[in-house]
Amino acid sequence: MTSLRFEFDSLARRFSWPARVVADVARALDDAVHRPALRRGAKAGVDFACAALAVVSAIALSHGFVRYSAQEIATLSLLVGLLLVFADTLAGSYRTIWRYTGLPEALALTFASMFVLTALLALRALGVVDFYLATLVLIVMFMLLFCVAVRGLRRWSRATAIRGVWQVAAPRRVMIAGAGRHGLSIARELTAGSVPGLELVGFLDDDPAKQDMVVNGVPVLGSLEEALPLAERRAVREVIVAMPDAKREVVRAFGRRLEDVGIRVRAIGGIARFVQGSDVHRPGRVTLDELLAGTTPRRSVPPSDRRRVLVTGGAGFIGSHLTRMLLARGYHVRVLDRFDYGRAGLNGLVHPRLEILSGDVCSSRDVSRALRDVHGVIALAAIVGDPACNLDPEETVNLNYTATKVLIEACSFYGVRRVVFASSCSVYGASTGSDVLTEQSRLNPVSLYARTRVLSENILFDRAGDVEPVVLRLSTVFGLSPRMRFDLVVNTLTVRAVVDHKISIMGGNQWRPNVHCRDAARAFIRVLEAPAGLVAGEVFNVGGDNLNHTIADLGNMVATIVGGVEIAQQQDIADPRDYRVSFEKIRNTLGFEPEFTVAAGIREVAAAVRLDPMLRDYQNAIYHNVQALKQSFLTPRRRRTDWLPGAVPAASARASASA
Repeated sequence: MTSLRFEFDSLARRFSWPARVVADVARALDDAVHRPALRRGAKAGVDFACAALAVVSAIALSHGFVRYSAQEIATLSLLVGLLLVFADTLAGSYRTIWRYTGLPEALALTFASMFVLTALLALRALGVVDFYLATLVLIVMFMLLFCVAVRGLRRWSRATAIRGVWQVAAPRRVMIAGAGRHGLSIARELTAGSVPGLELVGFLDDDPAKQDMVVNGVPVLGSLEEALPLAERRAVREVIVAMPDAKREVVRAFGRRLEDVGIRVRAIGGIARFVQGSDVHRPGRVTLDELLAGTTPRRSVPPSDRRRVLVTGGAGFIGSHLTRMLLARGYHVRVLDRFDYGRAGLNGLVHPRLEILSGDVCSSRDVSRALRDVHGVIALAAIVGDPACNLDPEETVNLNYTATKVLIEACSFYGVRRVVFASSCSVYGASTGSDVLTEQSRLNPVSLYARTRVLSENILFDRAGDVEPVVLRLSTVFGLSPRMRFDLVVNTLTVRAVVDHKISIMGGNQWRPNVHCRDAARAFIRVLEAPAGLVAGEVFNVGGDNLNHTIADLGNMVATIVGGVEIAQQQDIADPRDYRVSFEKIRNTLGFEPEFTVAAGIREVAAAVRLDPMLRDYQNAIYHNVQALKQSFLTPRRRRTDWLPGAVPAASARASASA
């Protein structure tokens, strides 16, 4: 493999001379041209040259040198060049640095080409231009081809320079956005040589008083608006945003502009919002070592493994759906599960791209083996539900919190790109009044389960390193699953209504958000596949605004759909949770809307219970986390055999429960 890569690099160097020429010319322009107006003029000059070359090439191809004089060809070249520059100016191509890729640049080039063609045809119709129609069309085609080629070569030269295709052992050149105390602290560490192989180029800062100054021996190069030209001119590969008090939207927009041209952006956050209680889901801090260096060089994932996903708890209520959906979308799926609730979730599922590892998410050994060549992780494994967590608080903290620490640190060590973590809307606890809770609402966990979710969210963001963490706070889940559960409120009410024709409602005025298990699985995939700029470091509530219901409403809905059901109302409220949740963020950011209503889920479960005698035995321990875990906690722990897809022990020990 090493020799093959060497041969490929040799071929790339041999045949990449056009890109190197473009890169050298562009770098010379970057070094010589400092003012934005002159940079725009240089870009316009390149487009003008493309237009002139297109005229000469088209006339030569159509044997026009015999018919047209040199003066006519020069006049047409001047005309076409000016038309192209004018059209590109209208389209906004010269407002910022060329990105050379993406839809905006493609649209700008298309508009400019159509504008030039229309103008030439109009001038020909007026008799101002005396050239064949085919020649004019050919000129525009060549012009578009040359413009695309120049932009493509420039973008490729920039990307290969960043990756170091023809630069051996080049230092990582870094700029710091923000010359305040946070930026100065990082600069002192870097200039002291604490991170080998890294070169600090300078600061960016919008404070006019700091412009053109040298702070602790490091120059302030310009404002944030000038980040793109400055980064390209100085071959910067990373930008550290040291502005913890800046608005998140400003930092995100700044980062996207740089990431669009292949420059890596990292931001450090402050703890002010956490202290004030408005950002409780993201306390903690990022160390300089985690921010810049990491504990080990990040490996490059082979192309064949870039769609390999690890699902912890993949045999569970949501995981069994998620595993099947990922396989259907072409992923290689690796499941890590202790099978405390049995193998029903994966029974009958045989697929060449499916690997099943029987192991414990609390074991660094099992987690390390499961993370080999993995590109993304969906973390579902946990002891779920308040009663189940109360069985053994020590075991709950170990699995629901300590295991998260093991997972995120292992992911950072092995270079996993993204971790999507299953949290719960129960972190909001009991809301006050008629408030609809958002991701920024104050957290008020009232149970051990909810507290472990808050702790896990915190440690996930705090220890992420280079990983892109995303937290999904799930609503109360319902629906039919290969690993069926009858300890969830909608499912419990439905099965009791079908089998016993009687249901009990405790209190009834408590609000609950709800989501179908298949919709929850869809949300995990949506987040896994979303661009980093949209989801990395974010928290999303998962559900639908129309799926917020009171317990009493759920009971009445079940009784109406099933029919012939007696409702026993009890005022004693054993569960203090009461909250309505907003799902505007995931809807607006990712376009996610649930496909299943609660009524559809009730009909689905009711039909399955009527058809399957095993489901009518709803009190069986396999359908209830508490009963299953009671048996598991009484069983002595055993050593399991790893990497045997067909072998799952009959008895399970106390550990990872499938979500």
